[in-house]
Amino acid sequence: MYSTVLGWFRFITIIEGISYVLLLGIGMPIKYILDIGEATLILGSIHGFLFVVFVLLLLYVSIQSKWSFLKMSMIFIVSFIPFGNFVIDRKLLKHN
Repeated sequence: MYSTVLGWFRFITIIEGISYVLLLGIGMPIKYILDIGEATLILGSIHGFLFVVFVLLLLYVSIQSKWSFLKMSMIFIVSFIPFGNFVIDRKLLKHN
């Protein structure tokens, strides 16, 4: 899986998806229910870094694999939906 750029992209897609779910499911409730803002600061920073890596790899893989602009755009848009990254991996990336 990690021997190709697409394999690394699949890995980052899953890790970034996990960080997004943790941010929304753990960080946000801790911030707003327990009034501890550091939770979103830490989780948000990690997620932000992973999202930048995700976008850069998406651009690189799209060019290398000659994906259409529509496919690249759909992957980018779906990544904003919670659990969307897991759908991306299962439906779009696993079959390539």
